[in-house]
Amino acid sequence: MGAIAFFFFFNYFFDDIYTNPFVEKAFYLVCGDKLISDGYCDMNIYIYSKISEELIQQKLRDIDSPIINLYKNGYSEKENIAAVLNGFLQPQMQNYKIPDDMKLIEAQALVNWIFKSLNNDNARLEATHELIKLLIERYQFSDEIEISKGIAYLSSKVDLKFIGSIEDFYKNIEEMYSIGKTLFYRGHSEANYILLPSLMRKENWHRNERKMYNELIINCPSNFEKMKSHLEYLVEMQHYGLPTRLLDITRNPLVALYFACENNHESYGEIVIFSVDDREIKYPQSDTISILASLPLFEYEKQQEIYNYAIESLAQDDFNKNVQRLLHEVKTEKPAFKDQIIKEDLLHSRIVLPLKNNNRILKQDGSFILCGLSIDYRHLDVNDLRYNAINGKRQVFIVESKRKFIDVLNAYSINKATLFPEIDDVADYIKGKY
Repeated sequence: MGAIAFFFFFNYFFDDIYTNPFVEKAFYLVCGDKLISDGYCDMNIYIYSKISEELIQQKLRDIDSPIINLYKNGYSEKENIAAVLNGFLQPQMQNYKIPDDMKLIEAQALVNWIFKSLNNDNARLEATHELIKLLIERYQFSDEIEISKGIAYLSSKVDLKFIGSIEDFYKNIEEMYSIGKTLFYRGHSEANYILLPSLMRKENWHRNERKMYNELIINCPSNFEKMKSHLEYLVEMQHYGLPTRLLDITRNPLVALYFACENNHESYGEIVIFSVDDREIKYPQSDTISILASLPLFEYEKQQEIYNYAIESLAQDDFNKNVQRLLHEVKTEKPAFKDQIIKEDLLHSRIVLPLKNNNRILKQDGSFILCGLSIDYRHLDVNDLRYNAINGKRQVFIVESKRKFIDVLNAYSINKATLFPEIDDVADYIKGKY
């Protein structure tokens, strides 16, 4: 196929299949959501065909998804992709709730099938460029999107850096230490991970925060009997895997690097760097932290009501009259608390240094971002805490060669056994070692 014909094929191809609501939803979940929220997204595993078909089909079976049937007849010829997709997906629109309820694994499976049907890297790279053009048009991006090593990013907002060694990493962050702010780090084993606390990753979790919070206390009272604050409760819940409004961060960049590399070795990892003034860092006894940590005591609808009061142009006294229940909850923890809550304190996420009374927090040099109220996750302000260079661009660190990093970090005593000192994790590390 000549270059001109090749170009027109992809124009026609993506215009044709993108009108299918299943396909549009899938591309949004795979890359559009991340591109909108963070300014970049990872298409590397699709372009270079790194997804395990066996694993993706197993995950589809686990959720009993009909998308698995798309894989039963193998992949399509590129000229027939649109016809095969439409023929397969049309009945699904009548018999299944997606695309509105499409799960991420279904979106990944659908995009993977489309890209695997394009049988070489150049074709998949060209398809990615056409996809990005459609996303620009659909979501009205105002600046240019570039693609580097499979990462699509907004070039006017993001400085993209690939990390291949610890020396590379430290060289890149060294200048950040000269700005007079405190740095915190977080590692993601997938670069497409959106920066959200676990509570806000599923709508049902977010809507049932109060129930989950109270049920864990009721069922495991001995874990909480010596605790004196709502923050301590949240940290304990986070420790045992209950979805909370806490986001784990660390002051040790090597710990973040470990978490960026520990899983999903076929995909890029990512290190997120936060930068804050010392006066913005909160401690457990902070009134602001007491207010935010009290939010799980309220039903989702009441939280949204408080949020609406906070964004209205109410006088401070009128606002406090409308949040008496929240004031009461804070005063149960702090009887001397003044009967006044500053509206802005409810609308922002804060970095808090916890008590070092937990071995995991101690070993990981852990801290937390405690997230406030928002109308939805897209309005959460966690990204505002990220480090931006003098040019105003967000610094994005993509981790390559993850397996190599794990071996190097182990030489620095950064591994599962040291970061997770509970006996079951240490045993698991020793088992894997041999």
